[in-house]
Amino acid sequence: MPELDLYYARSGNSLRAAIALELSGVPYARHELDLAGQQQKSESFLAMNPAGHVPVLILTGPDGRTALPQSGAIMDYLLRQHRPDLYPEDEIARANCTASFLAALSDVAIQNALARYLSSQPDAAQFVLDRMLADLRALFCPVETTPYLCGNAVTIADYAHFPVVYMRETRLRSEPDCSHVLRWLDRMKADSAVARAVAFSGLQIES
Repeated sequence: MPELDLYYARSGNSLRAAIALELSGVPYARHELDLAGQQQKSESFLAMNPAGHVPVLILTGPDGRTALPQSGAIMDYLLRQHRPDLYPEDEIARANCTASFLAALSDVAIQNALARYLSSQPDAAQFVLDRMLADLRALFCPVETTPYLCGNAVTIADYAHFPVVYMRETRLRSEPDCSHVLRWLDRMKADSAVARAVAFSGLQIES
């Protein structure tokens, strides 16, 4: 196993990678970046990820260093090796799990980010946030009858969705028809690996 270094900030994407590392149980070093101070745009960080985005997982082994960006790729790399139990065995169940996993990384995460960064345009921000909340209600229909998104067992999809739902907890608690999502959130917050990751990379928005 290569040596692992996580470069992160308090963000939803970073939290997703942190959860994967905590679930994996592998040793790693943490390097927090100050996004307000533009550390993600420094020459040294851009050498690791030219896009200038967190998180980045650096893998150092006998053949040198490899930079792995993108929280979804980091999750999949680590959990396939160390937590294969988080992937359903049945083909159809696994495909549905993958669909939810990809929705967490694309539709939900992107709309969440847009709603945050469009704060100077309140109408646009509200439109995107409403779309995201509608998507969450639809994606979380399964937890109206089962504990987790893909049935009775937790999967990679649950961990992929956690950062945005956690970030928007205050808003969700004021929304109608979200009690099933909040029950799921409380269940996930009790996961010890999630709690450890939240402690150093979690972020919540009070709106």
